[in-house]
Amino acid sequence: MNHRISGLTVRNFRTLTDTKLPLGPLTVMVGPNAAGKSNVLQAIEFLRDVSGRGIERALDARGGFDVLAFRGGRKPVSRITVGIEGVWSDFASEAAPDRYELSVSRARLPEGSRERYSMFRREHFTAHPVRDTETAVQLGGSSLLVLSPLGDEDGAGGTGVGRMASALHQEVLLPMPEGSPSAGAVAAFRRHLSEIRVFDPDVRAARRPSPISTSGRHLAEDASNLADFLKALRDVRDGEGRRVVWEALLNDVREVVPQLHDIHIVPAPGRPDYLSVELEETGLRGRTRLQDASFGTVRILCLLAIFHDPDPPVLTCIEEIDHGIHPHALERLAGRLRAASRRAQFLVTTHSPVFVDELKPEEFVVCERRSNGASVIPALTADEVRQAREASEGMPLGELWFANTLGGGL
Repeated sequence: MNHRISGLTVRNFRTLTDTKLPLGPLTVMVGPNAAGKSNVLQAIEFLRDVSGRGIERALDARGGFDVLAFRGGRKPVSRITVGIEGVWSDFASEAAPDRYELSVSRARLPEGSRERYSMFRREHFTAHPVRDTETAVQLGGSSLLVLSPLGDEDGAGGTGVGRMASALHQEVLLPMPEGSPSAGAVAAFRRHLSEIRVFDPDVRAARRPSPISTSGRHLAEDASNLADFLKALRDVRDGEGRRVVWEALLNDVREVVPQLHDIHIVPAPGRPDYLSVELEETGLRGRTRLQDASFGTVRILCLLAIFHDPDPPVLTCIEEIDHGIHPHALERLAGRLRAASRRAQFLVTTHSPVFVDELKPEEFVVCERRSNGASVIPALTADEVRQAREASEGMPLGELWFANTLGGGL
């Protein structure tokens, strides 16, 4: 089944007061600093963290409700909402998608109360676990409501969980029939959400030796286990014993960094349980330690490794994909990113017109910010972008954006 996320809805989360962002296989956001691009990634990361840590810990990690809630307007907002639409149950489709929405509300308590505010959450799942059948699971306060034409599921009752507990959190057990289709759909969404990757490689961390572990098949979000992950890619073989993933990665690296001839994964000196990366460069004797490689070379290696991940999550987010990379290399990276998006979704941000030149109108999202502090995302529809390009007689999108024809400029 082709699991995917088709849209994100955010209300009153930082500057995202009313954002409805369609997501395709590849979605690239552009716009000035502070337009709200990072807030989109943070909203997705917030939901991901709710699944692993619970609502209250996910809020606390970000400074609490006051920090996350939109701070514009005359009155403080009392509710934050983040929702996702897509396909994760067995019989969902683009025409009949699954949906999830989490709202966190804060109400002021009467004078004299021990606390100033009371917080509570509401969650709503809509899924399609059976052909031509839609079910809904609603969690509010301490009550669970299941709306389903499947007789064993329909009903309401107390949950026995707190008013801030989330059905996304793996430690929360909903009082639903074990093995029921709706329970399975909730669990599937929880699993996919927990695996979403918000990739922000730390070049310093990626340069260091990494311990050999069983988790090497997943690249850490800061790329701190790069050596271990590269070894995992090198060990992947097809039915004929060929290292097809590793060879494809090497070919891409050689195209983007022409002087790089080979990549070696070796035991770290004096640390037998750790691995290091050494680069073999044309014209140089010996090997170059990754610790001594350029910032751009290490970052390119991190990105290409992600693009060749044989077991990617349903969605990978990458902030400022162009950071530290030569414009000519960006042209080729865009092509590799699009090829990777045939197997999983990517949501990235960029400030590079060269990178945007390689995009299609449906992959391009302009972000802007109003004078009242609220973000406008997307500022143009895909059809409006397409029409502007046609009116320019086919001028590349990056040039149109840089000329401020499409908005998203300073």
